[in-house]
Amino acid sequence: MNSTRNNLIILGLVLVLIAVSAYLIFIRQPVARATQLGLDLKGGVRVQLEGYQNDGSEVTREEMERAVEIIRQRVDSLGVTEPEIRLQGQNQVLVDLPGISDRDRAVEVIGRTAQLGFYEVLAFEERPGVSEGRVDEAKREIRESLRRDDVYREGKTKILFEESPSPDGRGVYVAGYVVREHPDMTGDAVESANLGRDPAGRLQVEIDLTGRGGDQFFDLTRQIVDGALERGEPGTGRLAIVLDQDVVSAPVVDEPIPGGQVVIQNTSSPTGLPEQEARELEIVLQTGALPVNMRVLSVETIGPTLGTESLRSGLIAALAGFGLVLLFLLAIYRALGVVAGLALLIYAFLLWGLIVAIPITVTLPGIAGIVLSVGVAADANIVIFERIKEEVRRGKTPRTAVQLGYQKGFRAILDGNITTLITAFILFAMASAQVRGFAVLLAIGVVLSMFTAVVVTRALLGLLSSRGIHLSPAMMGVSKKNLAGAR
Repeated sequence: MNSTRNNLIILGLVLVLIAVSAYLIFIRQPVARATQLGLDLKGGVRVQLEGYQNDGSEVTREEMERAVEIIRQRVDSLGVTEPEIRLQGQNQVLVDLPGISDRDRAVEVIGRTAQLGFYEVLAFEERPGVSEGRVDEAKREIRESLRRDDVYREGKTKILFEESPSPDGRGVYVAGYVVREHPDMTGDAVESANLGRDPAGRLQVEIDLTGRGGDQFFDLTRQIVDGALERGEPGTGRLAIVLDQDVVSAPVVDEPIPGGQVVIQNTSSPTGLPEQEARELEIVLQTGALPVNMRVLSVETIGPTLGTESLRSGLIAALAGFGLVLLFLLAIYRALGVVAGLALLIYAFLLWGLIVAIPITVTLPGIAGIVLSVGVAADANIVIFERIKEEVRRGKTPRTAVQLGYQKGFRAILDGNITTLITAFILFAMASAQVRGFAVLLAIGVVLSMFTAVVVTRALLGLLSSRGIHLSPAMMGVSKKNLAGAR
């Protein structure tokens, strides 16, 4: 049996680990926020997207992987904790957003293509103060009117619309713009985008262009100014800034703009761009354009109530399983069962600390992995305790039987746990995200169980022995009848 000094070192290390776990779980932050819960337990939004190309060609794996990376950056910018974003098949993406309740906003941000284009406005017509119920009708009237304009050429030009709150605060400002079919300048020229405010304190999005983009922008604005002069209307040329075929802003360009800096603003509003719209615009411009178009196949909202119910059911199942295992160990192995039960409690607390420290998002499959790992931890004790009882039946003293039990049982436990770890590794490599959570928690649980079920219980029994507490065969669950039969 290990020396008393070694046993004390091991148990001291356990106390330190318990203290660290307690700090992480209860002190560092409110315990209710210590554990990150997955979509199935916390509630949130699941969005399924499908990528496609405008020309009907198939999207490639590389394009979808790039799209997933951009969506991940956008989701991170939204502040979503532990999102799950993964490819499905050739052209689909599944996005799980735990804790998100505004599904429309989430879909708008992650699915926006963010194709930014700069167009010279060839003609425009506006309608301020349109009631929300008449926006479509106003657009239809503007479209019919602009199609009669001389600058409109079917197939060579198109009509894009802008919608924003009316400057007087009543209704919607609707404007239609005739622009060329293809942008005069694209969003490839964007280097960065940030929120800012103009001298009047109105919120705006400030865009820095690349060196080449700055030159293109200077040429475009000069073209707009010259065009207005040729029409005999100096100072009326407009630049349409278009995101995904919606005009975000169409400022008047009085003179060519050098320097490669563009500002998207809404001067008709006393506060400028709406804050949420401005932040979303900043996100999609910072992360760049998706390489493919995305259509929403489904949006599933998982309510917090359903998630809470699932969590409650999962915890009840876990606690019930844990309690039954403890009762079984106490009934069969008596004093050894008490030691094993204490080790299981230590195991459960340290596992919780690891989940918080890493951190790991706990899902319903993850709870299943925890329950299974509790069984693995108990199984390790059972293997050792059966070896100990076998040695006692052979006439060995309890102290010698404990020593031989650990020596002979360790190899069987190691082999069994390595097999489980291999299975967990295969699951992690081959399965979907939630099953991966199961595999991760199972693997961590198995490794931790080796420590608590073998090292900690051995140290506890060694310390008891060094303190003069000797376990009788009856205290180990070996009956007198079995002893007599063995003799």
